[in-house]
Order: sequence, then C-alpha cells, then structure tokens
Amino acid sequence: MATDYDNARRREDDELETDSLEGLKAAEAASSPIDEDGEIVDSFDPPSNDLSGEELNVQVVPRQSNEFTCSECFLVQKTARLDHRESDGSPVCKDCA
Repeated sequence: MATDYDNARRREDDELETDSLEGLKAAEAASSPIDEDGEIVDSFDPPSNDLSGEELNVQVVPRQSNEFTCSECFLVQKTARLDHRESDGSPVCKDCA
C-alpha cells in the first residue's frame, strides 16, 4: 500500500471533527497556549537554588549633570539624546519621540 507523505498525519484517537467550524474552534481551544486575556501561558519553574542570602555588589552612580531621565521610558540618557521637552517641561529622548 502506498503512503502519501505530503498529507497531514492524523492520530487514530483524534475524535474532533475539524471539517466543521465548531470542530476547528474546539481543536484551537484545546491546543492553544493563550488564555482568555490573550496572554501566552507557559509553565514556569522557578530556579531551585536558594539565593535569599546572596548579596549583589553593584556600584550605584547618581545622575550626572549632563544626563536626564526620559519622561516616557524612564531611562537615564545623556543630554545629547534629548529630543524635546514637553509643555510641562518633562524631557523626552530621541527613541521615544
């Protein structure tokens, strides 16, 4: 018996009728990783390592006189990246403009 390898494979235990609209909706709902809010739902396993006693050694430098904080993305940028100031005086960087 010849086998057509170009056709989609179907499982024998697949009882959903995908030729009708209801069958397609049921098949999509059963296999969709998206919840009702439209967000992608994936399982998340937190790391098993206990990092509660771990300390981070990061040097925090305050904002310099030649820097500003963008009012749109809240990133600290150099003044050369300043695009414009809003009517209330809040700065906006070139990326957000």
